[in-house]
Amino acid sequence: MEPAARLASEADARAWLDNAAKAYAVRAGISYAATTASGGAAQGPVVSSAEVEKMQQAQREHAQQQMAVLARQAGIDLRADARAVESEKARNSELQADLDGLSAELGDDYVEGIKPVFDARKARRFDSYWNWARQDAYEWIQQAITGGDAVADDEVRVLQLQNCADVTLLKLLDGTVAMLSRDEAPAVAAALRLATRLRDACKQALATSPVYRELLVPMEPQTSISATGAVSYSEVPRAGEPSLAEYVEHMREATDGQTPLLHMREYSEGDQWTYSPRLSEDYYRGLAELTATGTSYAGATALVTGCGRGSIGAEIVRALLMGGARVVATTSSYSRKTMLIFEDMYRRHGARGSELVVVPFNQGSAQDIEALAKFVLGATGSGGLGWSLDYVFPFAAMPDVGSLATNIGSRSELVQRAMLINVIRLMGAIKTAKEDMRRATRPSLVVLPLSPNHGTFGGDGLYGECKIGLETAFYRWRSEGWEGHLSIAGAVIGWARGTGLTTTGNLVAQNIEAAGIRTFSTREMALNILAMLHPPLAELAHREP
Repeated sequence: MEPAARLASEADARAWLDNAAKAYAVRAGISYAATTASGGAAQGPVVSSAEVEKMQQAQREHAQQQMAVLARQAGIDLRADARAVESEKARNSELQADLDGLSAELGDDYVEGIKPVFDARKARRFDSYWNWARQDAYEWIQQAITGGDAVADDEVRVLQLQNCADVTLLKLLDGTVAMLSRDEAPAVAAALRLATRLRDACKQALATSPVYRELLVPMEPQTSISATGAVSYSEVPRAGEPSLAEYVEHMREATDGQTPLLHMREYSEGDQWTYSPRLSEDYYRGLAELTATGTSYAGATALVTGCGRGSIGAEIVRALLMGGARVVATTSSYSRKTMLIFEDMYRRHGARGSELVVVPFNQGSAQDIEALAKFVLGATGSGGLGWSLDYVFPFAAMPDVGSLATNIGSRSELVQRAMLINVIRLMGAIKTAKEDMRRATRPSLVVLPLSPNHGTFGGDGLYGECKIGLETAFYRWRSEGWEGHLSIAGAVIGWARGTGLTTTGNLVAQNIEAAGIRTFSTREMALNILAMLHPPLAELAHREP
């Protein structure tokens, strides 16, 4: 019944459909109802929708009554779930109101900043110093084959291989020397000299412990402005300090006719901390030792928080690894990128017997403080490292730029929690763990990051209050009985260039020095701080802060 041509109008279409329907009805045996004069279908009895709804409601009520009767007979409370949901909704509303109130009072920065991130399952351990030493030795000798003697003069690299020296590395170098000795090619001569030098140096170091010896060149800040107005910052070798020997001498020079630039203070009558020439001499000897013969941290364990790239804490980790220590380093930005940075640090500086354990950690979280202390000092059988902790550097810090007394906000309170309250809480957790383990004969030396900035700068929130507040630890040591578990040494850290808190000040560092103030690179500042671990000073700190 397909139309012979396109239907011309809607009326034609309706007529065609009617014909098709009639033809189908005949074939299918269907009888259509008669139509009315108006064209509608013949109407039978009609029931209104309201009546239908009424009947359905009656049926539902009847069914519910039957269900209620059966439920009573079976001892089932049909409203139990509904009442539980209603109760939970009410409770959730109360909790949400509480959370909204806390968020309004503390602010988003504080609420977000105190969330825990510690997870012992994410701990990354680096201890394959022997593997990296072999690789570095091979690469260096190969470079000498192509580059000659020009690549051989690297005292830092030699020291690193000496720190990693063991029997297997010595055998490898012995075999390399023997192999190169049989090759008469001119290009091999420089490689042979280097391999022999490395073999002899490692053989000499085999019977000694690895050492941290600082070999940096003292640097000073330099800011320049081009003809077009572009500002650039760089660091250049410091005039008048060609080596660290001069650096040490300058550090012990008096700047005001009385006290040297770097010096030690001890507690005296009248609740004062006064310059101590005697302790300062011990400090200078320690500083000179680190730059001359070096010192070993073999067998020691340490915890360092706040050791991101470019920080003072990172330089402290580097030094401890060079000296053979085992170090737990924390990071608030746990990621593959961050782990590669720590892996590179260990590859470059890890010495024989050293170990680097990296864990995620938020110093703003009280839960993380407890979890970290339990992880480091807890027994190995319970998932801990079982370390006693010889050194603790709670150096995690947060910037708080532009916060004045008139607009102290959520960020400032978070900074105070991370840099003051939880530092004290961490010391308490370590003390408690040592008491539980009955380790009252090997106290942890806690080096506190103090500052001369007690509100002097302004505009940095509660930074000054945090630094002043940490000084209470010197008195808590006595009043709260920390002896035997914790020892306290305070490092009043001066102007350090390039840290996360001071990067913006780099541009003015040159002018600051022109005004008579000494600034330090992060590596120089780490050296200054590590001199406080000199045995005479560390032993004194075990007797009094």
